Amino acid sequence: MKTSSRALPQDSLPNQGSNLEPLQIDPDILLPSQIRPRSNALHRSEWLLLWALLTDALQVLASFHPSRPGRSYKEKKQWEADQAWVREDSEAPFSFAYVCDHLGLDREAVRGHAERLIAGAFPYDHHSDRAA
Repeated sequence: MKTSSRALPQDSLPNQGSNLEPLQIDPDILLPSQIRPRSNALHRSEWLLLWALLTDALQVLASFHPSRPGRSYKEKKQWEADQAWVREDSEAPFSFAYVCDHLGLDREAVRGHAERLIAGAFPYDHHSDRAA
């Protein structure tokens, strides 16, 4: 019997779905306890939105690297936009710093991981034929 997403505990939702699997975040950067929404810090929907922003940016940086052949113009532009987002020093709402701070993550540690993705240090491998 399948359980609907409504019946799942709040803590289990961010860990589900294939959108988090391709990310290979170093264990010293993100601990399992950090990927559960804090019930008193943010509302669940706000936490999920910020988490989606961060994971999408890291996934784009890992999978759409411009040095990889076959990337479309749109993918390259998205990669450049996410690279700029990670590198900006802004504290504005929805900036990289804002997202990390509100998720309770060490922004410099996450930025260091993102910089390694930007440098192409981690080849993207999500069990597909496109992986290099």
